[in-house]
Amino acid sequence: MSKRMGAGSTVFIVLCVLAAWATGGCISSRSDVTYGSKGPAVGSSTLRKIKVGRTSKEWVLGTLGEPSSETTTPDGTEILMYEYTKRVDSHFEFEPFLDSHDKREERTVYYFEITDGIVTRFWKE
Repeated sequence: MSKRMGAGSTVFIVLCVLAAWATGGCISSRSDVTYGSKGPAVGSSTLRKIKVGRTSKEWVLGTLGEPSSETTTPDGTEILMYEYTKRVDSHFEFEPFLDSHDKREERTVYYFEITDGIVTRFWKE
């Protein structure tokens, strides 16, 4: 017993063929990540090791390296600033429908207040 193909079935097949053709486009993507001169930002596990009132300036310098800038206030308090930059350049293309390009820069800044060689406060901008 054979069934005749109705108009609805024909439309369905045509739509399937069109969808297969449309999705047969080229897909490409890439994402490039680069960091500033200090490399990736300091991880939270490293920051958890810093104990206000106990951690020394020498430990901070030994662990994080030279700061991006260092300032001394009139009362002798030192402020060490560490600036980290992450640049992301992403491109996604799905021909013939979509072409997306995203460039962004993420900046992370940490400050450490040092009094008499000891961390008295630190924060993230």
